[in-house]
Amino acid sequence: MVKVVETDLDFSSLSERSVTDMVVIHHTGCNDIDASAEQIHGWHKGQGWAGIGYHYVIRKDGTIERGRPEWAIGSHAYGENSHTIGIHVSGDFEQAEPTVEQVENCAELIADICTRYGIPIDRAHIVGHGELMATSCPGTNLQMLLDNGIITGKANYYANPSEVKPVDGAQQEGNRLTERFNSLASVPEWAYDTVKKMVDKGLLTGGGLKDAGGYPADLDLSLDMLRIFVINDRAGLYD
Repeated sequence: MVKVVETDLDFSSLSERSVTDMVVIHHTGCNDIDASAEQIHGWHKGQGWAGIGYHYVIRKDGTIERGRPEWAIGSHAYGENSHTIGIHVSGDFEQAEPTVEQVENCAELIADICTRYGIPIDRAHIVGHGELMATSCPGTNLQMLLDNGIITGKANYYANPSEVKPVDGAQQEGNRLTERFNSLASVPEWAYDTVKKMVDKGLLTGGGLKDAGGYPADLDLSLDMLRIFVINDRAGLYD
């Protein structure tokens, strides 16, 4: 069950949404601030809106805050509000990277929403704001995590943990899905600390491709490799 921090926000009149078939991802896009639902609510009310236009806000520490009631039509994607749920990830992802906590909890929230509404967890139904209109939102670094399948891969894992693993560049070999993890952001939570330690110590370097944070973006790690690394780390081999 996804933990959502409830907020006490006052709205003027809201209308109920009758169809929900898409999730739209946004960012703050100004000075990389850790905007709260309450702050955004104030900004949007100041523009004459009913209140915050997004249904959820994900803070930099991964905390998920309630924005506009989920049942209500949002005000976050012009022309698409009547059938979508809006998730705001706090930060400016043209200049910064979303935190690991934001990526994980965004994926888990998407899994929860899609499961409840019967929405397929794929790129046709999980989109960035800029895919619907001319805007740079949700920022290059967050959009990249949508485009390379990291967020939908993780969301599929959270929705069906016994059936699928989070993937980064899944390759189909016959009927078997082989997962590859190329970046730190794509690594499952249980292996993240180990992989980061190995990267920081120069034990994992990839082929030279870097992400916006300067970390390797072409590690090409398999699930079995991750398991071996974690076992070795617990044995103190990388200390």
